[in-house]
Amino acid sequence: MSILENVQRTLQLYAGGITDLSFTEAAAHLSLPKSSASHLLNQMVRYGLLDQHPVTRRYRAGALLGQAAQAAYAATPLDVACREVLERLSEHSGLTAYLSTLVDAETVVLQRLNGSFPVQVLSSPGSRRAAAGTAMGRALLSRLSPAEFETLYGRDPAANLPASSQAGLRTVADLAQCVAQATLDRHALVIDGAMPGIGAVAAAVRNPQDGELRGLCISFVSSLQAGSGKVDALRHLVLDEVSALGRRLNDGFWLSDASDSPHMAGHGRITPGLS
Repeated sequence: MSILENVQRTLQLYAGGITDLSFTEAAAHLSLPKSSASHLLNQMVRYGLLDQHPVTRRYRAGALLGQAAQAAYAATPLDVACREVLERLSEHSGLTAYLSTLVDAETVVLQRLNGSFPVQVLSSPGSRRAAAGTAMGRALLSRLSPAEFETLYGRDPAANLPASSQAGLRTVADLAQCVAQATLDRHALVIDGAMPGIGAVAAAVRNPQDGELRGLCISFVSSLQAGSGKVDALRHLVLDEVSALGRRLNDGFWLSDASDSPHMAGHGRITPGLS
């Protein structure tokens, strides 16, 4: 296996949600001999792909990766408008707010704002997650056309989702059902899904000029904020802010009734049920 393949495998660990690793943990995850793991990690630190804490000696994703991710998704007028909404979501909820986009069948974090609540849910900009298992992902998927959805997941509704994407969903039909519900509700809510102990509520806008997708969400620790009243308040906050943004963008999804949305065409045959 080439060093580039091992670099990719290492970065995938962080993209999957791991924040830091000891040398022993990294070697075990990668199934590499200690000598090979040591050489790999030292080289990745040397070239800025990983940072090593001077005291704990644990490895984190390097600042260079965050800079590259930000360059890949450079701020646009859409992102500037989203940033204003992100600030209000974080300020009014006190929780972590995220701005993400969709790349293939994964969400990619573009921006994160920490709230004032003492316990926060943190994923770094550039982090990727399977869209099927998260509120952010399902909100973004709800804005795709039927053809775009089929491009990502195929035409067979009975096909199994990858195990890492499931979060309680087994097949493409299960996912389509959730996406249909998110389209009707204009937001997605997932609690204790891909990340046990974590909840999130998300909604998405699409720039009518170029089709760019952006999702905005609030994440929370489910044991602390999962009461029905608190979740409803978060739903209303996200819907109020994102719908106002959508109207400013002249996003047809937010200008029409949900039943009139063209995005319902591909999912309407499936009875919504899962959320």
